[in-house]
Amino acid sequence: MLVEVVAHPSFPKPQSGEVPYLALLTQARDWMLEHPQVLQDALAALCQAHEPLPDDVQSAVTSMRAGRWVYLRDTAHYSILLPVTAHECAQAYAVKSLTTRLRDMTGCSGLVLQTALMEYAGGIVTDGLVGTVAYLGPGYRESYGEYLAKAKAQGQFYQTRLPAVTHAPSPGQASKPSRSPATKAPSVKAVKAVKTVKAAKAVKAVKKS
Repeated sequence: MLVEVVAHPSFPKPQSGEVPYLALLTQARDWMLEHPQVLQDALAALCQAHEPLPDDVQSAVTSMRAGRWVYLRDTAHYSILLPVTAHECAQAYAVKSLTTRLRDMTGCSGLVLQTALMEYAGGIVTDGLVGTVAYLGPGYRESYGEYLAKAKAQGQFYQTRLPAVTHAPSPGQASKPSRSPATKAPSVKAVKAVKTVKAAKAVKAVKKS
């Protein structure tokens, strides 16, 4: 389907040089979500080519939401993701992967990820197109852990479906989870921006540097 999006006349084609395949698919996914008509055109093109998406896959695609998420930690059955921006109505998600676990893709948890979530097979899954934005220092991890507890207490821990989209809170309401006064801001080494997911060994090497 994303290949059909790349072939769509409205998709901004690379001006020069080669774009890595996964990066191109990520761009196509984001373009598709920003332009719903492109999604409909891609689905129609697949039907015309006699390669329609199965109903459950099409439903998953239409539920997809891309953005930045806090990948807090793992349990035995799922990964825990949170919105980057915390506000009064706390939310958290139990997220599974289609084939490869998030930890295997990134090498660790405690990250801010750029990816898409969708409803599939009775749960919430990531589409597997993942970019690492930043590592979280211990102070932020502790604060997001408190935010997770708040989400669970409010009944806002979602395991089977994504919540309905609500209007973003005003700037005065929205903020990242606060840290205690004794907690220092993460150092540059603790929070290191990267553009793409690296192999597990490479990610661990960056964290140790």
